[in-house]
Amino acid sequence: MPEDNKHVDIETSTLGLQKRIATMHASELAEELLACRTDQERLQLMQLIPDDLLGDTLLELPEGIQEDLLAQLNASDIEDVVEHLDSDDATDILQAVKPEVANEVIKGLDPEDRRGIEPLLAHDEQSAGGLMQAELFKVRDDWKVEKVLNVLRRWGKDIENLNYIYTVNQHDRLTGVIQLHSLLFCEPDEEVWRISDADFPRVLVDEDQEEVARIFNKYDILALPVVDKQGVLVGRITADDIIDVVQDEATEDMYHLAGLSNQDDLAEPVGITAWRRGVWLMFNLATAIIASIVISQFEATLQQIVALAVLMPIVASMGGIAGTQTLTVMVRGIALGRITFNNAKRALLKEVGVSIVTGLCFAFFVGLVAKFWFPEYGLALSFVIAAAIMVNLIAAGLAGALIPLTLQRLHIDPALASGTILTTVTDVVGFLAFLGLGTIYLL
Repeated sequence: MPEDNKHVDIETSTLGLQKRIATMHASELAEELLACRTDQERLQLMQLIPDDLLGDTLLELPEGIQEDLLAQLNASDIEDVVEHLDSDDATDILQAVKPEVANEVIKGLDPEDRRGIEPLLAHDEQSAGGLMQAELFKVRDDWKVEKVLNVLRRWGKDIENLNYIYTVNQHDRLTGVIQLHSLLFCEPDEEVWRISDADFPRVLVDEDQEEVARIFNKYDILALPVVDKQGVLVGRITADDIIDVVQDEATEDMYHLAGLSNQDDLAEPVGITAWRRGVWLMFNLATAIIASIVISQFEATLQQIVALAVLMPIVASMGGIAGTQTLTVMVRGIALGRITFNNAKRALLKEVGVSIVTGLCFAFFVGLVAKFWFPEYGLALSFVIAAAIMVNLIAAGLAGALIPLTLQRLHIDPALASGTILTTVTDVVGFLAFLGLGTIYLL
């Protein structure tokens, strides 16, 4: 009898939990999954989430956890999830599973869903084609407004985020875009090509996602049509997808500046994360050895003047921080498209000017500190450290600006290696200036 009561309680509790889950947003369910202590708890909770919510919930999770959970589902379960998603979201799910599983899922889909998803899988994930969705509302540019409205009433309800209507010619090439609210106030017998915006921005299917984000930011639009090289309309990218892109790109730049892989994730195994970080640590070790070699050239000077060894970290640290400040501003400006190799002169001159001003201020202050800290060396030590800080801060400003610009010119991600190169420059220049001047003026 007690066992029967216990079974009834569990069923009642599960039923109550299912009702609560049905009223929750996908992002809230994702938070609940993240709060689970084990994968087993996550799987148990997933089984209670309806199929029409499960796909959106999985897409809210970090990639590592998302892939782990999808790996626990069979092809038929994933098929049930994909059927409730737009083509772009369905593509994201299929790209997160093994190719053989994705192929099995695609074979089980309705022909209409398959036609929308298969072309998207052929594009790079970080291109316009990888971001776009096949669902959109397009009409012939020789139709009248009345016909468009009739078709819109019949089919438009199936398309989410319907803000624009796309006009195409007889060859399906994009000829313009009509804002939905503009259409509602037009005369029924007016031809749509007269009210469509032929200059509305568009993007090629193979364009990088960073450029797509810049277009959204520049024109303040809600959706962007995607065309192939012949101008044929193949899809659209909505603003909600671009929010994810902006967040991913910012995270990637932040990781790169710290010498981390953009795939570095809390959910990954220790070995994989350690390997990715270890590669950059090894590169950093090599640059640190270069700085140590510079110091070793002044071994005799350091043995005779211990004050130089005490003050030496100050010079390198000041240059490193100043350079990082400049580097951060430049990398972010490049990422947003505000700074290019062609218009960088103004930014470069400003950063050098800032380095000179801050260099003078801190050179005077640190020189004064050195005078009272080591009075036995008089003003000579003050001059040496002040001059070294001045030189290193100017070098840091130049390097912080020129390194990312040069990498961009070489078609290398400026955030990827700038930090490590900058550290090498500021360390080597700082040590060389400080110890070199100390050897000349203090021995």
